[in-house]
Amino acid sequence: MYTKEDYLAEKNAMSKQERMIQERFEQLINVLIMFKQEHKDKDVFLSEKSINESLKWFHGNVSTLMDSMQK
Repeated sequence: MYTKEDYLAEKNAMSKQERMIQERFEQLINVLIMFKQEHKDKDVFLSEKSINESLKWFHGNVSTLMDSMQK
């Protein structure tokens, strides 16, 4: 079984550039998930179109999201 400790060890073994790329990818996945949660009727894919739409939505709503997360 792949554990969180395995993941962290693997991530720490990466070069700085690889780690930055991995973290950017994880952030994109999180934005896609948040976008889908807010737009249940939309189909969301790991595609350039969905990523661009999700990022545009995220940038437009980041302050509202941050306020709701802090509550």
